[in-house]
Amino acid sequence: MSPQRRTALVSVGAACLLIAIKLAAGLASGSLGLLAEAAHSGTDLGAALLTFFAVSVAVRPADEGHPFGHGKAQNLAALAEAGLLVAISLLIGGVAVARLAGWVGFEVEPTAWTFAAIALVVVIDASRTAVSFRAGRRHRSDALLANALHFGSDLAGTLAVLAGLVAAAYGAPEGDAIAALFVAGLVVAAASRL
Repeated sequence: MSPQRRTALVSVGAACLLIAIKLAAGLASGSLGLLAEAAHSGTDLGAALLTFFAVSVAVRPADEGHPFGHGKAQNLAALAEAGLLVAISLLIGGVAVARLAGWVGFEVEPTAWTFAAIALVVVIDASRTAVSFRAGRRHRSDALLANALHFGSDLAGTLAVLAGLVAAAYGAPEGDAIAALFVAGLVVAAASRL
């Protein structure tokens, strides 16, 4: 297995773990920010699977049908990732606005377990950002660099969700919806760079 494929496969595993952690913590606490991050990680899973496929194709040698090789597969994976990111951010933003406008009732109850889950997510996000970035630069892989950029935005989003949950813990539950809007903005910004 090539180093690029191995890095992409690790991203798939990390995305699955993050979805489970964020979804469980989000449902337990009622945090839209964490649920938005879980959905965001769901797009990470799709993107990581696309990257795994793309780097598998891109390393193939040139052939009759592709005399210049298969490197463009990585660019197509980055484009597909951007489309996924925009779609999920529109959904997140809509629900956050509905909460802020009072169209839907909600309660946010962060617990110590919620904050422990966020701490674990921060460690995972920071690690996979660094690993994907190093591998992308080492192997000159657009798809792995796109993953690193996306994972870096995940880290920023998780920190925003942490701030929103701290606000909710101190009596301002709208902080969680604002964090969810911030996550949606990060997703759109990341997609526009891809």
